[in-house]
Amino acid sequence: MRFQLKIPGAFLALCLVLAACAGSGDNDPAVSTAVTSSSTITPTTSTASSHQTTTTIRLGLHTAPPLPINTQAMVAIHLDPTGPEVAHATAQNWERLTDLIATADTFGHKLTLLMSSDWADLVAADPVRQTALQDWVNNGHQLGFHHHTCGHASPDGYRDIKNQCRGAEPRGSVADAFAQVQDLATDLGLPLIGIAAQGPNTDGLYRAAEWQPGVDLATGIMADNSDGHPDHRFITQPRCATDYGNAYAGQVTQYSVAELGHAQLNVGAFTGLQADNNLAALTREIIQVTAGDHAQAAVNLGVVFHAREYAATPRNEPSDDYRTDRDYLDAVLQLFAEKRIPVVTAQEILATSNPCG
Repeated sequence: MRFQLKIPGAFLALCLVLAACAGSGDNDPAVSTAVTSSSTITPTTSTASSHQTTTTIRLGLHTAPPLPINTQAMVAIHLDPTGPEVAHATAQNWERLTDLIATADTFGHKLTLLMSSDWADLVAADPVRQTALQDWVNNGHQLGFHHHTCGHASPDGYRDIKNQCRGAEPRGSVADAFAQVQDLATDLGLPLIGIAAQGPNTDGLYRAAEWQPGVDLATGIMADNSDGHPDHRFITQPRCATDYGNAYAGQVTQYSVAELGHAQLNVGAFTGLQADNNLAALTREIIQVTAGDHAQAAVNLGVVFHAREYAATPRNEPSDDYRTDRDYLDAVLQLFAEKRIPVVTAQEILATSNPCG
């Protein structure tokens, strides 16, 4: 399977000029900026160590010195819960997820699948889906938990704070929703759920009251997990968050949770809302971490989108010329492969970095 990655030549040349300028200090390898409109970048990779690859950037007839790649990427897939006005755990969206994972597998990417209780019900009701989920996790993809708090535009109704919940009927404690995903994993002989994405954390209320014991990894918004550069959209650093907790035992319990950031791509309903989180920005930051001023830094890239967005929805965006959202997401997956950025699970990144000690 092969997808055409379409990046305008002028933009690509500009990215390389910027990367070269940023990395032109005494200790930074330079990237040649002699380009023409027909120039292409072709990364070639050789093994440098068990956890590190070396990439040579070829630009026309000019070749930059080999650079170590210390970066890994995390692609999280939110399997959203049913909200007051929409159902996301559907047979159609399951087929979209199946197609997405098949494409990811062609590149060797390992996805982080963050599942709501409604998706757990969808899988539990069908032995074919159960077998598929088992195969995916056994093949290296990760299963985690996902919950929309009452601060979300489309809350799922599970709550431990009795706030207004935007039309969602009460469905019980967040612990009940988590148990449905945990029970599914247990019934299928899969690892216990150790990672979750719950949000938004409006006014700092929900994270401190609705976190589940035993879950010591999280993914979260990029604003909480940047690498210190506000202009970056996708570059993230693991951190140890200490504001997670609950009051299930009658008193407040706090947890230290290792967290990694991700940015929602400009796709589906987020095409306009997240217009800056686009393929051009991702390409620019990949160049930074492979050939620019971040080439020697151990940073990560975090991307998130939804299974429902892997669809042939017509696309008409000024920042790219892909005809459908699925074509666009295929290009994102191919970009990581072509630039030799390993796509691994959030657990692999967080367990290795161990920000909480």
